[in-house]
Amino acid sequence: MNDDEEFARAELLRSIGEVIARHGAAALDRLAPEEAALVWIEAGFEDSEEVDEWLAARCFSALGAQRLERAGITPQQAAMRTQAGTRDYEETIGYKIINDDLSLEEARRIITNAFWNS
Repeated sequence: MNDDEEFARAELLRSIGEVIARHGAAALDRLAPEEAALVWIEAGFEDSEEVDEWLAARCFSALGAQRLERAGITPQQAAMRTQAGTRDYEETIGYKIINDDLSLEEARRIITNAFWNS
């Protein structure tokens, strides 16, 4: 890795780490900001704005965000609030999926229903 690539990598870690730190302890998951940033980068998220969108949706797991993205769910859709799921509390779709309180199928139904009824 040359100096420019090392600088770019360090800058990416710093910028994503700052975003994660702004979202607090749940987003950091007991890691230092740059360590948490590395987890997100390794999951394929190399844009601090995109990481910020997933975290704003209360999707605090990089692998969970990756799973949602692969399922075709956007951060904006993951940010939708719902009481649906296996446990009775209101939270975002992303949060409930990450915590195994909502299935992807049920999330898709909620998202589709919101789209067609808006």
